[in-house]
Amino acid sequence: MDTRLRVLVIDDEDAARRAVAAGLSDAGYDVLEAADGVTGLEQAVRGGVDLVVLDLRLPGLSGEQLLERLRLTSAVPVIVTSAKREEDDRVAVLDHGADDYLVKPFTVRELLARIRAVLRRSEPQEVVVTIGDVTIDFAGHTATCGGARVALTAQEFAVLDCLARHRGRIVTRGMLEAIIHPGESPPAPDLVTNIVDVLVLRLRKKLGHDLITTRRGQGFIIDG
Repeated sequence: MDTRLRVLVIDDEDAARRAVAAGLSDAGYDVLEAADGVTGLEQAVRGGVDLVVLDLRLPGLSGEQLLERLRLTSAVPVIVTSAKREEDDRVAVLDHGADDYLVKPFTVRELLARIRAVLRRSEPQEVVVTIGDVTIDFAGHTATCGGARVALTAQEFAVLDCLARHRGRIVTRGMLEAIIHPGESPPAPDLVTNIVDVLVLRLRKKLGHDLITTRRGQGFIIDG
């Protein structure tokens, strides 16, 4: 079963939608697409979507109408994209329940940063979580194993934090790369890098080999 984070992109401009979808897919997200408001709303309320990227100008049902109806039944995070630059337009959309507003044109790099920020804000605000013998203090950026404090580097804890907050879900190498190097563009799909593997190996040595499972061709997961 594919348990990657799933993003729904709703935009009637085929080229723009496909470019965004390709960029999100390269960064490790599972992407769904919709080209009109009615189809987009149906997919959003069906469930199984972690975030929606919503254009305002849509046939059938405008982005504003879609957002208003979606908020009657769902709290899924929504990032609105629009060419409208006026403050009143942004305020109105945010007041209707959008979590962020991104002015067109934008880069995939900026969208990925906004997605990470919105998902962080929407995560359950756990302070401490225990997984087997491992206890993670998110606020204190510390971890213990069997009751003993374990020394972790900033990058090691960043990887552990991401995997633990998304436990039960696959986290791809691309997503972990973005956590390790915030603000940078995601690596090309064919770029060979082993930084994530090295950090996961270190975490296994320090916290137990059974904590993090590798899903070949998909990424890593801490089972919930």
